[in-house]
This record gives sequence, C-alpha cells and structure tokens, in this order.
Amino acid sequence: MTYFTVESDIKQGNVDAYLVVVDTEGMSVQSAVAGRKLTAEKVAETLEEYGVADKVKHKTLISPGMAARISGETEEVSGWTVKVGPQDSSGIPKYLQSGKWKED
Repeated sequence: MTYFTVESDIKQGNVDAYLVVVDTEGMSVQSAVAGRKLTAEKVAETLEEYGVADKVKHKTLISPGMAARISGETEEVSGWTVKVGPQDSSGIPKYLQSGKWKED
C-alpha cells in the first residue's frame, strides 16, 4: 500500500524519477531501520539488482527522511550520493520541484 502512495506523490512532483523498493517485510521505514530490515547493504543490493546505475546519468539517491540515520553508511556501501528526502511522502512533490536533491 505504501508503494502506491509514494508513487502517486512522486508523480505529483512532475520530475522523472525511479522508485526503488527495498523489501522490508511489510514494516514502515522507521520500524524497518530500527529492526534492521532496511539497511545500507540492502539498499545497495537493491540498486544493483535492478541495475539502476544503468538507467540514470547520475548516482544520486533520495532516501526517505525516516531512514536518515543510514544515509552515510548507504553512501559508503553503495557509492551513491544520498540526499535525505522529506519525513513524509506527501512532501515529495515540493522536494522534487525545489531541486534540493541536486545540490551538493
């Protein structure tokens, strides 16, 4: 169910983007991070599994705000630049339109 909410919020941002989903066994992002169902290693594996690097011209990943605490480790493990997005997916359209995810 979360997938469809986030997908809709991304579409409202009117910016081309991929939604990469890590299997958290049905847990929310915050619970999955705390319960080690969402880890930097799992994010890196998912990016590799779906060949995301071959589909984009950058290596910038927008991570959910609730997963901010694993952003640094995700950068180290994956080699991608991680930008921490909004805490709630309803903030995604404004975040994407702002271009903050492009800033260094």
